[in-house]
Amino acid sequence: MINTSKIPCVAGSTGLVGSFLIKNLSKLYPKVISITRRKFDFQYDNIENIVVDFDKIEEESFLRKIDHLYIALGTTIKKAGSKEKFELVDYHYCYNLAIAAKRLGVQRISIVSSIGSNSQSKLLYPRVKGMIERDLKALNFEHLSIAKPGIILGKRNETRTGEKIGKIIFFLIDKILFGPLKKYKSISADDISKAMIFQIINSKDKLNALHYNELKLSSNRFLVQLNYHN
Repeated sequence: MINTSKIPCVAGSTGLVGSFLIKNLSKLYPKVISITRRKFDFQYDNIENIVVDFDKIEEESFLRKIDHLYIALGTTIKKAGSKEKFELVDYHYCYNLAIAAKRLGVQRISIVSSIGSNSQSKLLYPRVKGMIERDLKALNFEHLSIAKPGIILGKRNETRTGEKIGKIIFFLIDKILFGPLKKYKSISADDISKAMIFQIINSKDKLNALHYNELKLSSNRFLVQLNYHN
């Protein structure tokens, strides 16, 4: 049973996964909060858009209103302009938001990370993803689910060259990825969002790492629950 009195909040709601989180949460809850750096008009009447300063997120009063937190913040070095600014968005903004929410009583959280994350990696992207996973685990939430997809399928507002090439490659090899390699299969942003929502609503586990199989299973279970809810 879905407790529709809860108020979910999405950070990164104008991005690929975030936009699907907004779409799917709006089907369940009478009120969903979206936090953005600039004003954004959503097509759903039950979305409250709050413009925030992520550099001062601990000062934001909206945190007192929310029950569930979905973090889908992310950028690229090209878009951010430097490695430091990439880390600012993908690590510091995410961590500071999570710790501020925890201090004000939020106990259930889900974040989009990536397969191959490793806080000890010499490569920037997997290292930053590994760092945020490590440090969110240390905050001791009642529930933390970490989506760890491979290539994310869906239409972005921006062009990511490396990801575009990756999609072509993974389209060719997805069909031969079996067993332990299956977790590297590409998956839609819609499936990821549905899995994250299902986990926050239903999971009794303290920590869930969601690779391809878990993401697909949770996404399918969300659809069953949505049909029952409606």
